[in-house]
Order: sequence, then C-alpha cells, then structure tokens
Amino acid sequence: MKKEDKQARFVTSKAFSLLVVIVVLMVLFSILTQGRNLGRLNIRQIFNGMVITSFFTLGGGMLILFGYIDLSNGAVGSLAGCVMGWLIVKAGAPAPVAFLAAIVSGGLAGFVNGFMVNKLMFAPFIATMAMASVAHGIGYSLASAQGMPIVNDMVKWIGNTKILYQTVPITVIVAIVFFVFFGVVLAKTKFGRTIYLCGGNKQAARLSGLNPKKLSYTLFSLSGALAGVCGVVVTCRVGTSFATALDSYQFTGMTAAMLGGIAFGGGSGDMLGCFLGMLILSIFNNGMSLIGLDKNLSTIFSGFLLVMALAIDAISARRAAKKLVEKSLA
Repeated sequence: MKKEDKQARFVTSKAFSLLVVIVVLMVLFSILTQGRNLGRLNIRQIFNGMVITSFFTLGGGMLILFGYIDLSNGAVGSLAGCVMGWLIVKAGAPAPVAFLAAIVSGGLAGFVNGFMVNKLMFAPFIATMAMASVAHGIGYSLASAQGMPIVNDMVKWIGNTKILYQTVPITVIVAIVFFVFFGVVLAKTKFGRTIYLCGGNKQAARLSGLNPKKLSYTLFSLSGALAGVCGVVVTCRVGTSFATALDSYQFTGMTAAMLGGIAFGGGSGDMLGCFLGMLILSIFNNGMSLIGLDKNLSTIFSGFLLVMALAIDAISARRAAKKLVEKSLA
C-alpha cells in the first residue's frame, strides 16, 4: 500500500476522529483552566483516572466484540476486593494469596455467567444482572456496609508506589501493560481472530469448525477475572474493601469501548480505539473537576456518550445492511 493511501486511510479512520476529539478537549480545557490541565501532575492524574476503567474496558470490550454484554463487572470487581480484604483481615492470609483468590473469584463469577448464558439459555444481560445482585450480597456479607479497612504493607505499596522519578503510579504501568498485551492478542493471534469471526456471525463460525460456546466461557471468565484485578487495584488504592466500591464504574468501561468503535453487535473494533475512548472520558472528567463543575455532570456526559455511541452503532449497522441488500440485488 502506498504511503498516500495509508495516510488517507488513517485520516478516515475511527482512531483519527478520536484523536481530534482528544485535541479539541485538551485545547478547550486549557483555555478554561488557563493551562492547568497541561501540567505534569495533572497529566499524571488523567492517566491515573483511566486505570479503573481500563480493566472493565478490556474484559467488557472483548465480550462486546463477541456479541455479548456483561453488566456484572462493577459488582464482581467489588466482590473481589471484599474477598481480598476478608482473607487478609479475617483469615490472616498472605497478601499475594489474597490477591490471587480475589482474581480467581472474579473469574469464577464470570464462568457462572457463561454457564447461565450457554446452559440455562439466559440472555446475557439477564444472567449478568443476576450475578451482580448475588455478588453484592456476598460482598456485604464479607465486608459490612461501612467497609473493611486493610492494614498491610504490600497493599499499601501497590496502592501508593510511584516510579519514574516518583511521578507515575505503578498501577498506571500495570494497566498499560494489560492494554498492550490484549491489544496484541486481538490483533495478532488466532484467539483474537476467532473473537472477531464469532462476533461477526456465530452461525457461520460454528459451520466453519469454530466453537463459539467454548469461547464465550473463556471471555466471560476473562471479563470476571479482569474485574477481579480491578477490585484488587482499587482496594489497594483506598486501603478498604467496599461491597459497592466499583458500582459507579459499571457502564464507564462499556462507554469507552463503544465510543472507541467496538460495535454493539460484535465483530468490529480494536483496543486502540478503546484506549482512546477511555482517554476522552478521563480528560473530560478531569477537566470538569479542574473548573469546579458538579461531578454529576460527568455522569450525565458519560451516559450521553453511551447513548450517542449506541445511536451511531445502530445507524452504521443499518447502513451496512442496506449496502449488503443493494449489492445482492445488483
């Protein structure tokens, strides 16, 4: 492909559109905050604000690529944090064991979601909503409504440690590593290609010898495990386990994924777009905080973006279907 063709393709891509939005937001908030949003510490805060969303975006985004949805991420992540806290505080378990158990508990919850969808034939949104309710109940039984404070050196180290001249939180590095890894997996491996094929057309994928049902178990379990990682990170940051610690982030990851170009019906999108979608949300929320506006406006904006992303996805799907019909009649 010629250099000019590559440039033209990039300019018309979703990633370029998202980059333009990012630049516009940075310029706008730079004017409104007199350049405070461009300070080194504030840039760090923007990326720090993406950490929690990143794990939800990865797990939930891959499920959306497959054509399913997970509405239990927030509750499962909170439960993982409660499992971790209970093991450290009540059972006296070493922190690494508690971390692993928390992530495994998230993966197990995801596997149960897969079981309800594949064996009990529940719609994904019903199965995952039911799991969210169960996770909340178990979380409250492990950590009271007031939360469970955790005093542990490793927990404090993960939550507070900064590297690169004490400027970059280690959790930011962890989130970036996860994003790069799963971006490569989706783009360069057979596993990633299988997700796209099954998301595009599960019946065709099945006829070609693939196993969408088995893959859905893997993706639901992975979504739960990543929610568990998020629960561990958040609990380490605040030093307390809460049964509702991540509820407010439930739809943020989904919004970032769809804003980044992942089709709600599955089959298209990538992790670069998801990352840029997360960055847009984080820049906006950070900018709103800097200019002192009500935090509720950020929630309203996130909801508006989700509706807008769904509307654009629906319009694109109708146009694609129309073109397919016109092509078949030609």
